[in-house]
Amino acid sequence: MPSTLVVVVKTVAVAALAALPLVTIWWIHRRASLRARSALGSGLRLNPPRRISGTSMTLVMVDGKEDREHYFFDTDAFYMQRGPVPTAVPLAQITSVTRTSDVIYGRYVWQVCFSKAAGRKCVTFTNNLTLFNRDFLLFLEAVRKANPLATVDRAGLRF
Repeated sequence: MPSTLVVVVKTVAVAALAALPLVTIWWIHRRASLRARSALGSGLRLNPPRRISGTSMTLVMVDGKEDREHYFFDTDAFYMQRGPVPTAVPLAQITSVTRTSDVIYGRYVWQVCFSKAAGRKCVTFTNNLTLFNRDFLLFLEAVRKANPLATVDRAGLRF
C-alpha cells in the first residue's frame, strides 16, 4: 500500500498536467493583449483598414441584392460598410464600446456608439477575435487612445 506522501505527489502531478493547457491558453491570450497595447503605444501604423466584425447578422439590400454589414478600423476611423462604399466615423467620436448580454453562435454581441451631427448612433456586431487574430483588441486600444473619455469594455477569448 502506497504511503500518503506518494498519493499526494501523484495527485498534485496529475492536477498540474490537467491545468497546463488552460495556463498555456491564458498565457498566449495575455501576451496578445499586452502586444496590442504596446503596438499602439509605440505609434505603430496599422495597415488600413482591419476587419473587426465576424459574420454579420444584419441584412441590408444593396442594388436589389441582399448584403451584410461589415465593420473595419484603422488608426483614424471606424468604418461601417454596406455595399461598396464604407461610412467613416473618426475614432475620437466613439463614445462607448460595450459588450451586450446577447450571444450569437457562442460570441457576445458588441455595441459601438458614436456621436454624429444628428445625435448619437449605435451599431452592434460580433467580433472576430481569435487566439491568432487580435484586430479587435487593437481596435479597443485605438479607441482608448483616440478618446480617453470613452467607455471601453475589456475583451477576452470567451467574449
